Amino acid sequence: MNLQSFLDPAAPTAHVLTDLTGTYLSVDDAYCEVLGRDRRELIGKVAVQFTNPVEQARHTAVVEWMRQTGDPVTLTKSYVRSDGKLRRVQNHASVISDGIGPRRLIATVRCLIDTAPIGTLETDFLTVSRMLRARRSRIERFGPDRFAGLKWDVALACFKLECAAPRVTVGELCCEIGLDLSSGTLLVLEMVARGDLDIERAGQGLEDSSIRMALTLQNDLRSYLARYGGPPSRCD
Repeated sequence: MNLQSFLDPAAPTAHVLTDLTGTYLSVDDAYCEVLGRDRRELIGKVAVQFTNPVEQARHTAVVEWMRQTGDPVTLTKSYVRSDGKLRRVQNHASVISDGIGPRRLIATVRCLIDTAPIGTLETDFLTVSRMLRARRSRIERFGPDRFAGLKWDVALACFKLECAAPRVTVGELCCEIGLDLSSGTLLVLEMVARGDLDIERAGQGLEDSSIRMALTLQNDLRSYLARYGGPPSRCD
């Protein structure tokens, strides 16, 4: 079957330049539109953190293979947009060099009309993204039992960020849920003390220290998501 027939004619053709580790050096407006993100959110970040969580290992392997061989690749993958939605694309990537400076990776990105089924992890990711935007519905659905108030925001934001990035800092988590660092730090410390979160790596301060969900919290969220996987009935 010709993949050309699945290209989305309404979507722009995008272009991106990275170094050999996959760190964004330059993106055009079309690429920002595909990801639903501002250029300032992308430059200096690693492309894998905006890749569908279930495809991140393959993405990393492809970048490493290109770095070692210099051969071009064509692959399909999904980006995680800023609204939590997945955008399926076709990437044509090549290694380029001017013969003087370091080699770079350049890719042409074209959006696809995605007909593939969505997996469990993707479903959970989308559910969490919707729940973060639906406070009233979430309270009605789950009640203020274990994760009362902002603790739900912390738990769900940590789940979401762990899906999209290799490491989550306290500062990034506070930014995700729009919480000031002082209040967020107290919540994180309380959840660490009760065993819901673990300090993965200590930074110079708590803001740049990385955290991870404890196994107990992962199991609880998995149980909740299995029971309440549908879209919320009402959003703020």
